[in-house]
This record gives sequence, C-alpha cells and structure tokens, in this order.
Amino acid sequence: MQKVRSGLEIFSNIDWFLFAAALTISLLGLLTMRSFSVENVFFDKQIIWTCIAVGTFFIASMADWGFLRRTPIVVGLFSLILFLLALIFIFGAIVKGSQNRFDLGFFALQPAEPAKLILILLLSKYFARRHVEIAHIRHILISGAYMLVVFVFVFLQPDFGSAIIIFSIWLGLVLVAGISWKHLATLLLLGIIIFAALWHWGLHPYQKQRILTFIHPLTDIRGSGYNAYQSTVAVGSGEFIGKGIGYSLFLQ
Repeated sequence: MQKVRSGLEIFSNIDWFLFAAALTISLLGLLTMRSFSVENVFFDKQIIWTCIAVGTFFIASMADWGFLRRTPIVVGLFSLILFLLALIFIFGAIVKGSQNRFDLGFFALQPAEPAKLILILLLSKYFARRHVEIAHIRHILISGAYMLVVFVFVFLQPDFGSAIIIFSIWLGLVLVAGISWKHLATLLLLGIIIFAALWHWGLHPYQKQRILTFIHPLTDIRGSGYNAYQSTVAVGSGEFIGKGIGYSLFLQ
C-alpha cells in the first residue's frame, strides 16, 4: 500500500483541469486537421508529437523542480539561452528569411521558445525579492534590461512575433509586481516613442503589413489578412451552433 501511495503522490501536484484543457484543445485541433483530407501528413506527425508531449509531461511531473529557485541555476540558464541566441546567427538555419532555429535533423530547436520560460523564471526570481521595492524605478530598469537583451537577439533574427511576446512577458510581470501608475504612464509613453522609431527605421515592410492587417484585417483579404477574414466568414456562417467540423465555408 505504501508503494501505491507513493506512486499517487508523484502526480498529486498536477493541475488536472489545466492538463485536460490543453489536451482537449490539442485533440480538437487534430480532429479539425483530419476533417480536411483523408491523407494528411501533418495529422500523422501531430499525433506523434502529441503523444510525446503527454509522455514528457508526466515524466517531468515526477521531478522536483524546486532547484529552479536557486539563483545560480536561474543565472546559468539565462546565460545559456543568451549564448544559444547569439550562436544562432552563426550556425542557425534560415527558414523563410528568418535565422531563428538550429536544424538538428529529426527536429529543429528554436531558442526563442525556451527563452520565454527562462525569462519568466529570471524575472520572477528578481521580483520575488524586490516586490516591496517595485516603486523604485531602478528595479523596473534593471528588469527591463534583462528583457531587452533577449528582445534584441530575437528581433534581429528577425522574429518580431516572439519579440513582442517577450516584451509582453516583462510588462505582465511588472504589472503583477505592483508598478506605480506614474511609472506605468512613463513606460507607455516610452513604448510609443520606441514603436514609432521602429516603424520608421526598424521594421521590415512585411512586418508593418502584419500590424496594419491586425488592425484592419479586411484591407488585404487575399494576403496577410486571409486567415482573419476566413475566421470571420466561418463564425458568421456558423452562427451560434456552427455548421460542423469540415463543413465551414470559405471565400476565395
């Protein structure tokens, strides 16, 4: 009986509701992919990766991740991810104009993805010790410097979408930490100035087009706004209960 209890205790800290929600979304995505065609190579690959992900999840649940609270571990992970982000400009594979991944044959490693998690660890560690001092602007600047290093590496790949997510992670944690309204207003003003500078001198034309399409998706329904437009058509034609998987309308 003691072994049974120990086995059950291994998974006692799992958020089963969150796991079920993520698995349900993945299965619904598979169902949607399958409905498009009887033979779909992406469907078969996605099944394999979903099974690997679930297995990895349960294996990872057996470990004690408390060591990630240690400062040397967090700093070491942050230094490692910066090294990989720098190394990608030398050995990274170029895919669709972006040099943002290492091609390892069986799969590709994109450092920007673990960089998001490591940045969360680093900033959480930083603010956990200084949350009572968040009113001091220096802590916002120091935490922003950590974020900025990762942001610049990712932006130069270029991977504008991941760079925006990295900035959003920092902003979200700063808000949770309790930033003052005065400092928040200053950050918003600074953000507008930086965005204006990027718009004129930093962003590529296709990146500008993505932003414009996000604001007005119907301006380019055959190009960058195609997916947003088809989503509008699908929701509008399906109304409240929908037409069923595989029966959605699309307009050319």
